[in-house]
Amino acid sequence: MTNGRRGISGVVLFALTIFVSAFLLFQVQPLISKMILPWFGGSPAVWTTAMLFFQSTLFAGYVYAHLLATYASPRTQRLVHTTLLLVAAALAARIIPESSWKPSGSENPISDILLLLSVSVGLPFFVLSTTGPLVQHWYLRASASRSVFRLYALSNVGSFLALLTFPYAFEPLFELTQLGRFWTYAFWLFAVLGVCVTLWSTRTITDFAPEVSIGDTTVTKGLPPTKVNRLLWVGLPALGSLAFIATTDHVSHNVAPEPRLWIMTLSLYLLTFIICFDHSRWYRRSWAAPACLMAIVLLSGQSELSEWFGFELDLTASQMRWMYLATMFLICFLAHGELYRIRPAQARYLTEFYLLMSLGGAFGGLFVTLVATNLFSDYHEWSLLLLATIALASMVTASAWGASSMQRGTLLLISAGLGCLVLFWEDPLRIRGEPSAQYSSKLLHQSRNFYGTVSAFERRYKDEPQDDYRVFLSGLVPHGVQYLAPNRRRQAVSYYPPDSGLGETIAYAQARQPSLQVAGIGLGAGILATYARPTDHYDFYEINPEVVQIARQWFDYLSDSKASSKNIILGDARLRMETLPPDTRYDLIVLDAFSGGSVPIHLLTREAFAIYRQHLKPDGLIAIHITNAYLNLYPVVRRQAEVLGMGFRNRFQPSRLDEMIRNNHWFIMTHDQQYLQRFPSVNRQHVDEQGRVIREEDPNLPGVPVWTDHFSSLSPIELTD
Repeated sequence: MTNGRRGISGVVLFALTIFVSAFLLFQVQPLISKMILPWFGGSPAVWTTAMLFFQSTLFAGYVYAHLLATYASPRTQRLVHTTLLLVAAALAARIIPESSWKPSGSENPISDILLLLSVSVGLPFFVLSTTGPLVQHWYLRASASRSVFRLYALSNVGSFLALLTFPYAFEPLFELTQLGRFWTYAFWLFAVLGVCVTLWSTRTITDFAPEVSIGDTTVTKGLPPTKVNRLLWVGLPALGSLAFIATTDHVSHNVAPEPRLWIMTLSLYLLTFIICFDHSRWYRRSWAAPACLMAIVLLSGQSELSEWFGFELDLTASQMRWMYLATMFLICFLAHGELYRIRPAQARYLTEFYLLMSLGGAFGGLFVTLVATNLFSDYHEWSLLLLATIALASMVTASAWGASSMQRGTLLLISAGLGCLVLFWEDPLRIRGEPSAQYSSKLLHQSRNFYGTVSAFERRYKDEPQDDYRVFLSGLVPHGVQYLAPNRRRQAVSYYPPDSGLGETIAYAQARQPSLQVAGIGLGAGILATYARPTDHYDFYEINPEVVQIARQWFDYLSDSKASSKNIILGDARLRMETLPPDTRYDLIVLDAFSGGSVPIHLLTREAFAIYRQHLKPDGLIAIHITNAYLNLYPVVRRQAEVLGMGFRNRFQPSRLDEMIRNNHWFIMTHDQQYLQRFPSVNRQHVDEQGRVIREEDPNLPGVPVWTDHFSSLSPIELTD
């Protein structure tokens, strides 16, 4: 009875230690990434680079676990790992990076992020990453149990819960500094559990034969892994990791951004591990591989297939997102299901298995962050992912369904044809173009860097040349349009017409004084410059050098501007404005960086607006472009105006597509009471078929707190389709 209780308590100790370590692993990732996000321009690539660091550190932890478990005696394991736990616990008290690490805005973002993360959270994260393989190895050696892979599934449950609770339970209630302290306390609890597991395990290790089975079926002597097995232990998790990262990037930039898309994709990625590694009953290759093939074909060819079969398929952005997420889930399920099928059958290979798995996971992040970002001008890794998955799913289908070599060959030929069809439909290099009898389109420029993809297109109409135009895109979001006709090229269109909130504000400021000092945060195509007079001075703050190149090479707003001086200040606007001399004051500050789904939150916090206010003249104006299809930013900026004690108004303008004017929403804050009295707020109005107003939309949302660098949540302001 005593041994039974001791065995149960040991199982609970192992399970609790693994669960807590996994939970902390995936709590600290969004915590520390969000903490440093304001320092590196709020780019989505901060998340990708942070993911590269965490995957690489995870691999390093698995290397340590493999070497320690394979070559060290129980006494050495006990001494080394206990010491490491205690040192990491001491360093965990300072995981929040100090402000001295804040960059000036001109350094290499990737190297700076990797160095900062290494110093702040490197060793604690490393120790957490060693827990899974090392504790599972000890559990297997101490108890000779064959259910070790269920502990791996349990660790993924902990990771999954951490991802879900951070944005929806912890982030809306606590500041990041508070969460950092909570995490430190939880890490100390983990360190205590880790020391207990280490001491208990290394003193109770049994001398069982390392060839004992660790599967979930009968105990048999398994064959050692082959070279092909080891390659697949790397390749299959690499495919799953690439699916997670490529889907996140592709959907964000080519479908419709979702503010928490990376959490959704990472959660589904982990869920496939939980299902596949719980038990072999869940993964059935005979249906999983064909289902994956079917999903890829339907996703890539949904418009062409609907035309072939004579029905219309008008999917919303949300429905398209879920199609991509479902396909990603099936790809990861296939990769991780096949990975579980070829798991090692002998205990001696367990830590090596996890080591190679983590190496494959790191390869996915390395490929996207260091190779694809620098080599590709668009997100071509998505197309490569689909082709690689088709190859894998085809071979699995042929193996599961093909009774003879001829049947397997036929299935492979069919799958090869599907691969060619998908590549034709995806058209990653845009070879097919955009056929139209009314106009011709031409890609003028496309590039990609740390901050995303940018491009410039030109459209020329065959019968109406006066409507020819160029458009600048960041991802799929337009950030400027210009007519090509000489008599129309200086018209302010898109979100910036003269009767918009911005146009009214500039006209008022110009009537008030003969010379203006204007700051534009976010350059786009440079349309703001078209409002300048010969006596005005304009400063444009732009973080992405590719945007500057497009604005200068393909649009004339900057070159044709009448401003006496036009300065383009490269770097993050907030960091650059922090370094301005105290006597630098603007009459107007225009914030225009929030139209996409990946909003740079650090430009909308209390600390950011304190900087804007410091460099604003007493009667100056701050105009904020809050047009966004995914977030209601009105309550966020309204709270900032209230904190500063400034008056405010907003103006919504409906689209006039025949004039190239899009729906636009501007929010203006100022101490100038004359301006506020002259221009009352204009909310969005809903009209019936006769044009009568049936409802006016109040953009305010009560209960939205003031955003700070340490406290901001997207949950209350998310819009639904």
